[in-house]
Amino acid sequence: MKYFIINGSSQTTSIKSTFGFILFALAFILGFLLGSSFNGTKSKIRLLFSSDIKLNQRSATNNQKSIKSFNYGNNFTHLWSMRLADENYFRLAQLLPCRIVEYSGGPKLDKLDSCDHTSKNEFSIQNTIEAQNWFYEHQHPIDCTNKRIAIIQNIAWSGFGSTVHQIAWAFGMAIADNRIAVYQTPGNWLYGSCSSGTPDCFFLPITNCSIPSKVDGNQAIKINANMGHWGKPILPPIFQNRTFNWYRAQLLFYLMRYKSETLAHVQKTIAQSFKPPSIDLHHPYIAVYVRRSDKVRSKEMSQAYTLKQYFDLFDTDARRANISTVYINSEDEQVFNEFVQINKEKQGYYKLLNITVQRNVVFASLNAMNKEQRGKIVLEFLSDLLIEVNADLHAGTLSSNWCRLVDEMRLVLGKTIPFYTPENRFLMDM
Repeated sequence: MKYFIINGSSQTTSIKSTFGFILFALAFILGFLLGSSFNGTKSKIRLLFSSDIKLNQRSATNNQKSIKSFNYGNNFTHLWSMRLADENYFRLAQLLPCRIVEYSGGPKLDKLDSCDHTSKNEFSIQNTIEAQNWFYEHQHPIDCTNKRIAIIQNIAWSGFGSTVHQIAWAFGMAIADNRIAVYQTPGNWLYGSCSSGTPDCFFLPITNCSIPSKVDGNQAIKINANMGHWGKPILPPIFQNRTFNWYRAQLLFYLMRYKSETLAHVQKTIAQSFKPPSIDLHHPYIAVYVRRSDKVRSKEMSQAYTLKQYFDLFDTDARRANISTVYINSEDEQVFNEFVQINKEKQGYYKLLNITVQRNVVFASLNAMNKEQRGKIVLEFLSDLLIEVNADLHAGTLSSNWCRLVDEMRLVLGKTIPFYTPENRFLMDM
């Protein structure tokens, strides 16, 4: 009996040992898998929430050189610092009636179908990523030696949107001639608040190449960015089958990739006005930009539209898509008084978002400011731009360079629900 008890204990101990070993092995394997998954998740999170593009070192087998390459850095959620259209956006788009609009002002009319979300749609996210990758690699060669260069100089002194568009046209001319575009430094950009006096003050560098010491009119040339319009746009062979509407948007988007410092300032500005402080926590929302004042006086706009005229255009669709948050911006302070009255008539349906910025700023007043003051205003512009570009729906007037700029960036991000515009026309001015 005593032997039996001892033997039973031995068996029990053996069984326990074996069972314990199995549990330990399972725990080890599970821990390893979880650890790998967690590390992978952390890696994805680092990519997902990257505020601006990360530059990876890529080895080149020939000559063992390395370059900093375009990295999507977003796992198909962000491009540079801008959020791409996602499943929530496309789900919302399906709730709205299809619209086919025609953009005028280019070499020919370009149609846009708001219900075409297939890969055949030229504004697909895949096409955008491939295009931005191409621009980046063109502008960031492994070796700048013997590369043909175009120096962008004499930047136009005009409104912010107009100026950026004219820089984009100069950039397009450089690309068409198979040249790498660089900015003349120091430049004369009205909005350049840093020592370079170029868009590099706020945006990621246009290239990793430097200004050549000699401009011979062949290997290196100069291109003025004050041409007003791009008379005869030429697309590089790789984009020959694309519309001008698509190409102009891609050019501009590449030039306006926020620097990390710019993005940090913009996010801080938004956080100070938005509750909760992140744009992403306010979806879905519609952005409305009301352009008036100098645009009407200069006859660029045929008239000043009331805020009610904008609301009449999108109110039905907003309710259909369950959108009750509206972001409004304008250089005219009166617009916000108009909103109060409109929302009373709509039984308080809309929740207003806006940011605290200096109002009544037009080109003439900007021109009278010193460099530091203009730099502050530009950061306010870029805060507004990030909000408008991230919106689910947008209303504005495309006779305004600013509104065209917003429209272009939205199209690049795959947001093809057309503008709601009281002008009833879609412009892509060259």
